[in-house]
Amino acid sequence: MTGHFRNEIAGLRAVAVIGVVLFHLKVAGVQGGFVGVDVFFVISGYLITRNILRDIDTDRFSFPGFYLRRTRRILPALIFTVVLVYLLGALWCSPLMFLDLAKECTHALLSIANIQYWRESHQYFAPNSDELALLHCWSLSLEEQFYLLWPLFVVLAKKTGRPYQAIAAAALVSLLGAIAVSKADPLAAFFLMPFRIFEFAAGALVLPLGARFRPGKAIAEGLSAGGILCIVASMVLFESDMPHLEAAVLVPCLGAAATIWAGDQTLVSRIITNRVMAALGAISYSLYLCHWPIIFFARFIFGAVTDTVPGMVATTACMLAVAVLMYAFVERRFILTSPPQTKGSLKYATALASVILGLTAVTHLTFLSRGLAWRLPAAKSEETHLQSFPANADISSPSTGVGVEFIGDSLVLEYEYGLRSIMQQLRIGFRSAGAPGCPILDHAAPSRFARRDECIAARDRALKQIETTDTPVVYAELWWLYDDASIDYDGDTAQSIPPVKGAFGKLQLALGATIEKAVARGHRVLLLGAQVDPGCFINVPRLEQGPLPHAPSRHVPSRQRMRPSAMLLRSTACSTASRPDGRTG
Repeated sequence: MTGHFRNEIAGLRAVAVIGVVLFHLKVAGVQGGFVGVDVFFVISGYLITRNILRDIDTDRFSFPGFYLRRTRRILPALIFTVVLVYLLGALWCSPLMFLDLAKECTHALLSIANIQYWRESHQYFAPNSDELALLHCWSLSLEEQFYLLWPLFVVLAKKTGRPYQAIAAAALVSLLGAIAVSKADPLAAFFLMPFRIFEFAAGALVLPLGARFRPGKAIAEGLSAGGILCIVASMVLFESDMPHLEAAVLVPCLGAAATIWAGDQTLVSRIITNRVMAALGAISYSLYLCHWPIIFFARFIFGAVTDTVPGMVATTACMLAVAVLMYAFVERRFILTSPPQTKGSLKYATALASVILGLTAVTHLTFLSRGLAWRLPAAKSEETHLQSFPANADISSPSTGVGVEFIGDSLVLEYEYGLRSIMQQLRIGFRSAGAPGCPILDHAAPSRFARRDECIAARDRALKQIETTDTPVVYAELWWLYDDASIDYDGDTAQSIPPVKGAFGKLQLALGATIEKAVARGHRVLLLGAQVDPGCFINVPRLEQGPLPHAPSRHVPSRQRMRPSAMLLRSTACSTASRPDGRTG
């Protein structure tokens, strides 16, 4: 367990990056390839802890020296990737898409991408993962945050005389925390560093095992075979939405730790230490950095052809070529092979900070400028605007007097936008109330939603708004979103309704009570039913062209009209409640 080159670690890096690449290429049978990231974390935990403890024992450790080595190892290639992605975005992305991409660039440069993706995952209009050009940088940001805190923890643990016991305790706390947090917020356990420390610690704890228990040949063969089998099986059998994933990742993590413990002298280890795997292991960091942006832009520019076998082969060849060039001309040039000099270190740190701050200023200004809309001709900008989701500036009431109320979630904006020209012609004033992703219904609220309090406040404001009027009300919600597993209802008529997905008993009670009250106050209510489901994911940024053309969205096959399901909203209050003037509501 000395500092010599470990062939099996290079092989593990190759296995990990192959799994991640195949996962992002959506190769059938490798739906669990994302565990390659977990393998990387184990390797990092082992190497970083080994190097820190070795330097402490030889009285060579210093925090500036550690951080200098880490930044030179990680940041130059990352900065190169971010700049390349930004330039490609400027050429091909519409303003709306470029705005989001510039924001991603800023967070990647500041090593907070994982935190930002976690925060945005709770937003109703959070982009799909396939729309994020730098999504893979979440793991790099998490790793950099780990590097920031881990040296101090290891130094303090070393001073207690029980460093590995402290590491084991930290691993246990992290794992239990991940399991506990995942019940309320699974994406916090996925994205945030404290809930991943147990993976780094799994690698660190190989050190005392290797020092105290040298496995014999037979045991080493078993560890090596079992470790590789755990990793490969996880890549084949795991799924990103499987239950208890935060605990299940222990399988590939322990597999990676076992492989490192067994060493590179086993027969099984030769599978991952041949020349091809060693070469992939060497360029694994550059390959990880460039693979997802290449897949992202290939799909965006060329369309569905990239998901065919020839398309995947061409994309992979492009990845390997770019990774080799990045490794040779960017990554290797900055790796330190000797102890850093104080004067040179300060100069490098100043230059690096200047570059990062300068690039961050550019990307943030791009975000503030709404994606550099001037890149498009005026006619194309107008087309792009028409394809965007209606904003408040697009919807204006022609009169201060309110002739109709629009109530609901974000869907109601589409009806305001669609009806605005007719209402302007008829001089009908209108106003709206509600919030995206929220059931604006009496006594109803999302049961497990980060914005639950916000939804309740928006619901109360909207219902109070129509209490003092008797104007007609247009109600529009994405009804299927609010099934019995997703909302709570605490009205007087509440029953013990089980939280069954796809059932709408709570919604019917809440809707009936809401409409009954509205009709009793004199409102006429237009209730808009379920929307047409296109049956496929709509990639909104792809609908909008940038300066250079890209492939159109995939053709959506026609669908047969289906009979309404259990979602039919047939509340008695909706259909038969009488107004004070005797007419039905």
